[in-house]
Amino acid sequence: MNHFVEVARRLLELTLLMIFLVLIADVLWGVFTRYAMSEQARWSEELARVMTVWLALLGAALAHHKQEHLGIGLLVDMLHQDARRIASAIVQLLILGFAISVMVWGGGWLCIERLESGQLLPALGISKACTYLAVPVSGSLISLFSIHHLISLTRNIESPETQG
Repeated sequence: MNHFVEVARRLLELTLLMIFLVLIADVLWGVFTRYAMSEQARWSEELARVMTVWLALLGAALAHHKQEHLGIGLLVDMLHQDARRIASAIVQLLILGFAISVMVWGGGWLCIERLESGQLLPALGISKACTYLAVPVSGSLISLFSIHHLISLTRNIESPETQG
């Protein structure tokens, strides 16, 4: 599983880099067209919004993999090493539960509803589901990384979160 998670992490980092580069190019194009051509390209603001949603949600998945998400480290750091491991496992189970129930399941239904409704982004002419798809994709990655962290904890391998 370590190899699979490592490949997923690398693909995620590459995807985030590509999204960021597209976002930069899009914003620069929008600024250029606004000032050089007196009217901003209609699609540039909409594309920037979609790219920002994807960047934020996939970035959250990467932050979770690297254990750089927000947490109450001060309280956990005061615990004994075994208690830290238990607290870390509880946190991973809570994150896994949220990711599966809200992000994967709920986000998946939201995406399906947008597809069935036929709602389109007006300037880009694509389905709004493309934006909402970021939620279940990110939730799936967060779930994968939570399972990996839980397996590491059960094997008594110290993850960055449990090191003191």
